[in-house]
Amino acid sequence: MPAITAPNQVGVREDLSDLIYLADVKATPFTSMVKKGPGPLDPLLWEYGVKKRGNRKRGGVPDGKDINAFDAQNPRDFIQTRSEVWRRAPMVGFLAQIRSRNGAIAGVTNEFDEAVADQLEELKRDMEKEFFSNQDSTRDDGVNGSHTRALGRFIYDGSATLTINTTDFPLDTSPTTGYAELPIPAGYRTPSNQIFTGSIAAMDETADFAALLDAKWGNTGASSELAGFVTQAIKNRINFYTWYQKEVPGFNASVQVTTGRVSGDTFFGPSVDIYKSEWGTYRLFPVSADFMPTLYTGYFLDMKQIRLRVTQNVVQTELPNQGGGPREMIQSIIGLEAGDPRAHAKIDGTA
Repeated sequence: MPAITAPNQVGVREDLSDLIYLADVKATPFTSMVKKGPGPLDPLLWEYGVKKRGNRKRGGVPDGKDINAFDAQNPRDFIQTRSEVWRRAPMVGFLAQIRSRNGAIAGVTNEFDEAVADQLEELKRDMEKEFFSNQDSTRDDGVNGSHTRALGRFIYDGSATLTINTTDFPLDTSPTTGYAELPIPAGYRTPSNQIFTGSIAAMDETADFAALLDAKWGNTGASSELAGFVTQAIKNRINFYTWYQKEVPGFNASVQVTTGRVSGDTFFGPSVDIYKSEWGTYRLFPVSADFMPTLYTGYFLDMKQIRLRVTQNVVQTELPNQGGGPREMIQSIIGLEAGDPRAHAKIDGTA
């Protein structure tokens, strides 16, 4: 009888680590930061008011003249939108649940609890991606549910061509130009000079990037702090602005020396997290390109103007176990309210 050696030994127990590693830890900054407001009376269709100032009235009232005419109040307008229902439904087979409860699954003591926790995170990512998308609002037609208008369609001049993500959302029928329904009134659309559409690789600091803040001040008279949700490509381009001093014709050249520092064997290069100009400030938050319509999209938002109208935040409902195993419905009903679209700016660039 041959000796027992490791290659022909049978019945060896598999050694599985009790740690499960997850590399995909993409943050959802917009959904986490935006303020939450009360749900609308009718989540299927609701509206909020916007208004603007009128024209200037010349003075020059003669002495003794009585009031014989009254000034018209500048009329308000309304922006209509809809709420949307998001759902996730975790389910685990009864044998899979027994295995995990008996300690037979490495790193998991309750397979169903693990599934619920994962799907709660997935739901938040679902919303982040749609809020950053170019989808337009659509009504519930009995077959397809309603959709809320996304940031890309709120911060929009009404004529530019938008990218529709039919890879991740194959049923998205939003038009590439204009509005599918409930158009934003023309006088309240984001001015074209508050939207950059050129090449990110050639985006100039003064003429393009800072000009968005300049244009917003010129259009609204408001010098404000905007939260910039930007992809890696845009953030890298903005960081590049710290590496050089632009030569301006007619002015003396200057030397910029604060380009980085060396500590030991590590070089710490320049990074921009807050960009200040005479006309306002950008506070930058990196966002994974997975959540944006393109790698070259960024939103600069006046967060005081924006809120989520929450009919249901996250409601977890245990579903009947009909023998197959535990299951649950996770549901949110939320609509995006972007305030006055003229308060925001956008980069909708190309490579």
